[in-house]
Amino acid sequence: MSTKIDFITYAKAMLVTASSKLKSAQRPDIDTARRLDQIVRTAEDISTGYWAKIEPLYEPFAPKLQLAVRHLNADIVAGQTASDFDEYIGSLVTALQT
Repeated sequence: MSTKIDFITYAKAMLVTASSKLKSAQRPDIDTARRLDQIVRTAEDISTGYWAKIEPLYEPFAPKLQLAVRHLNADIVAGQTASDFDEYIGSLVTALQT
């Protein structure tokens, strides 16, 4: 259970970092930062089905998972939608399966 909580904390931190960069950029992108903030605000848990697909890559923390998180965040900044944390995690799991 603690690894799941650790991953949620990691994912939220990566989103917050991306949002902060957008807000403090020379040309701030407040709308995109707000979308990332919305995902963070809805972060509570990861369903058992999604976690079963993420956990093997989290312990030990695999570069594939780190890259997938970074790429998904970049895709969201570029316009991909994820209305909440559950949809975000679903997109992450889909990306990991390709």
